[in-house]
Amino acid sequence: MWAPLSIITVAVLLSPVLAFLTAIAVEILIGLLVEAGAPVLSALVATGAIAWPLFRKLRRRREATPIET
Repeated sequence: MWAPLSIITVAVLLSPVLAFLTAIAVEILIGLLVEAGAPVLSALVATGAIAWPLFRKLRRRREATPIET
């Protein structure tokens, strides 16, 4: 009984940390691409490819529930 609640609690508490680490990873990737001589546009495309699935999860629409009569 306590295991599911503790898993939910840990996920809620660690989600900002995971988001911060993801942002740092993206910044490191951009820095590596720019230092390697890649054009800035390539760095932005790589960043978009990483960020697209993350933002897609955030913008998910809720399913419409039928109105009960």
